Amino acid sequence: MMKLKTKINLFSTLLTLLIMATSFTSIFLVYKQFAFQTEYTQLQNRADELMSTISKVDTSIDISSFLRAYIPSNGALRIVDENDKQLIYMQATTTVERIPFTLEKGADYTISSWKDTPVISMNYPLLWPTGEIVTLELVEPLYGIAQNIALLKWILIAMALIAIVPIYLASSVLAGVIAKPIQQLTTTMQQNIKTNRYEQLPLKENKKDEIAEMTTTYNALMHRLEDNYMKQQQFVGNASHELKTPLTVIESYAKLLQRRGFQNEQVAYEALTAITKETANMQDMITQMLQLASVNETIEINLATTHIEPLLQEITATMQQAYAREVRIQGQNFILTTDAVKLKQLLYIFVDNARKYSEQPIIITMKPTKQIIIQDEGQGIPKKDLPHLFERFYRVDKARSRKTGGTGLGLAIAKELADLLNLDIEVNSTVGVGTTITISAKEVIIRE
Repeated sequence: MMKLKTKINLFSTLLTLLIMATSFTSIFLVYKQFAFQTEYTQLQNRADELMSTISKVDTSIDISSFLRAYIPSNGALRIVDENDKQLIYMQATTTVERIPFTLEKGADYTISSWKDTPVISMNYPLLWPTGEIVTLELVEPLYGIAQNIALLKWILIAMALIAIVPIYLASSVLAGVIAKPIQQLTTTMQQNIKTNRYEQLPLKENKKDEIAEMTTTYNALMHRLEDNYMKQQQFVGNASHELKTPLTVIESYAKLLQRRGFQNEQVAYEALTAITKETANMQDMITQMLQLASVNETIEINLATTHIEPLLQEITATMQQAYAREVRIQGQNFILTTDAVKLKQLLYIFVDNARKYSEQPIIITMKPTKQIIIQDEGQGIPKKDLPHLFERFYRVDKARSRKTGGTGLGLAIAKELADLLNLDIEVNSTVGVGTTITISAKEVIIRE
């Protein structure tokens, strides 16, 4: 299999040579045409001069001697009448053989070949001293032009042959510049596969070309893969640890039920109650795990114009109906372009947390400055726990969490939803006073 570097080298070399060959051919043809046109112009001037002079010539003189001065160098001159009958044919003394030539009708001049030499010929209407209209035909072999054309051809061929080496070397360097970062990328990826690591590529400063963009994209991908891998490892470890507790409780009570449950009704009732409770807790935990996993997947965000107050009223109605808790909504309604379903799920998590850890009414405030504030007067959260609130399976008080049925996944889900919806979450809490959650939209909010 041909490597990319070799392909680039060969392709760029061949392309450059093709461009050079096309350019040299064009130069050659243009020069050849220009040379022929120059010779035609000289013959035309010669014919014009003859035309202006012959009308003044006395018919008594020898016309042949007069015309000899106008014979082209190494060429010939011929006069034919209206019936194409030759009247005069004169040839330069330097040319022994008769020069063959052709004339194309309608063309300014005709180029033919004689002994590998181009021959230019042209005709010109001429007023003969007798008053008759004759045709002057001028013929000239282009020896000098033939030599110049041949010399130019070999010069261009030599230049093309000489240029092959630097072109190939330059193409090789170019191919190396292009292929080097790709090779580095391949090598790094192979090492990462072998060592199960997430090494990144070095990125030079102040470089903003496609290679730098590819490097930046790859490094971002590696960083994200490493981050997801660490989260996965942490998630698996935490999940196994968290599931171990209810499974141990269920196993213990099942064995107790097996040993003493058939003889003691109170023991059987206690064991079944504990098993039912732990099963429900474990079911909630698994549901939230699956929910968290689905949030991490690439999901579609359905953006639409959403009124915030009706959304909060739906959450309030649910809380009042299910838990008989008072939730107050205050402030002014505003409109936000977002995914209403996911925003509702996010808000419900925080309102439900406030319901679990406080007894007083929950206050939800809408502010026109892109904010929804949820306040409770509960136990509060210690400062040391605030930085870890959104970590998976993190719980401020495990005993309190077991009492309220917490799994440590709700706030992690909320953080994932907030990132999807481009929202900021700020938590302020004081132990014994309460907690305030501020949810801020990063986009412009349109007031109603």
